[in-house]
Amino acid sequence: MTHPLTRFIGLTALSVAVATATPALGSAPTSPAWEPADCGTFGLMPLVSALSDCGYVTVPERHSQPDGPTIQVAVVRTRSIGDAPSPDPLFIEQGGPGDTTIGIFATKGLPLLPILPRILQGRDLVFVEERGTELSRPFFACPEQTDHNLAVARDEIAPTDTQWMVACRERSLTEGINPNAFNTIENAADIYAVAEALGYDQFNYYGVSYGTLLGQYVIEQAESHQAQLRSVILDGVVTTDVDFNLASTYTLSGALRNLFAACAADAQCNAAYPNLESTFLALLDRLHQNPVPLTLTAPTAEVETTIDRDEFLLTFEPYIARSGNAPTLPKNIYQAAAGDFSWLMEDLVGSLEASGAKGMYHTVLCARSNSVQTEAATLFPAPYEQLIPIGLSESASVDRFCEILQVEPEAPFAYDNTNIPVLVLNGSYDPVTPQTYGEKVARNFETAYVYTFPGVGHGSFFAPADTPAGQCVAAIATDFLTDPQQTPDSRCLTEVKPIFVYE
Repeated sequence: MTHPLTRFIGLTALSVAVATATPALGSAPTSPAWEPADCGTFGLMPLVSALSDCGYVTVPERHSQPDGPTIQVAVVRTRSIGDAPSPDPLFIEQGGPGDTTIGIFATKGLPLLPILPRILQGRDLVFVEERGTELSRPFFACPEQTDHNLAVARDEIAPTDTQWMVACRERSLTEGINPNAFNTIENAADIYAVAEALGYDQFNYYGVSYGTLLGQYVIEQAESHQAQLRSVILDGVVTTDVDFNLASTYTLSGALRNLFAACAADAQCNAAYPNLESTFLALLDRLHQNPVPLTLTAPTAEVETTIDRDEFLLTFEPYIARSGNAPTLPKNIYQAAAGDFSWLMEDLVGSLEASGAKGMYHTVLCARSNSVQTEAATLFPAPYEQLIPIGLSESASVDRFCEILQVEPEAPFAYDNTNIPVLVLNGSYDPVTPQTYGEKVARNFETAYVYTFPGVGHGSFFAPADTPAGQCVAAIATDFLTDPQQTPDSRCLTEVKPIFVYE
């Protein structure tokens, strides 16, 4: 997302849009549930603000209790820049759970990702800030985690210490936050409430990461609301029945194997970085035996710490997930094997700060406990032995918070409305939501198109725009939205190959 060419293309597209758009872009929402807001308060750049309606939609805290307490979800509706746009917008939802949709897509993605202005040519884009996330009211965050992370890095407390979880729960309850109101069933109902508040009879849906799980719940509710769901794009798919934290041992192993195989099959990469797999595994073994001292300069403190095998893997996982890092991964591994972790320092520092809506993250996962019924071992080959502890530790951390929160469990998820067309996008380097998940979910629908992009990480929409992968993702997605009942033209996939950089 920070590639200079990507930024140039995106800003150029939006600049043209503002210059050519007619002043009468349609009426603002008139629903009593709508409360307008200045787009600048959401951090939108002026070019985007000029095309957008920003505000809050008031929704029931529990949709099963329409006359009960209410909360507000932040919304940005960016109007189409086309001459004859389709009446059905594309709703866009971010992952996490707990990440900011508006902050990622409307504020950063729309100016920087040319796929979004391209879609905007044909229809409106609607960005709904999921309940509990940063710009919605309330923001169900856990800032207490920052002090916990700093203390762990300094080796002052154990990573399993739960004081921050207890403090977050108690403060949130004092602030009037009801943990039972933050789950995927309520999130899905919010999508329909927003569509109806904005006056749409029909809409399309795009979700990435947790947004794909939310998308499956949106499909499940399709017959329960007035607004109609036309089509769904699932990008980096979360299954409804697997603990993705516990399964990360398997999914990261699969992404790494794809990386190692891609480098070995590329003559130049193989020559520059031979035996990449054994080099990586030997690095993990050394870090396990002898953690490396590091100084991390965080915004609020300088921390003297060490990096061991598990800490390296937990930071490397989100690093490999970002497609922009993909070409340098073999080089990065060799640098780390030589003791140079400078390329990972920004991520290591970032991991010290609490981010996103951690309270909402945990309530969403805790509420879904009855739906987790499939063991990862039944879906994947055996993982690398060195990776086994990270899945166990991440899943155990969620379990500890669930014991503290004690949220109401949802009923087990069941697929319904399987006639809605679905486009499934996968990245071969995705360490969290691999191709196997996408294919598994796609089998539940009558009309589903599944495409995997070599050398792409988590979220195919984030593939660099100046690469064959980025161009192909855009072509397939826009083709699908034009007619979801017709198989998209995917011939561009033959041109998509992993890209590597060398010394």
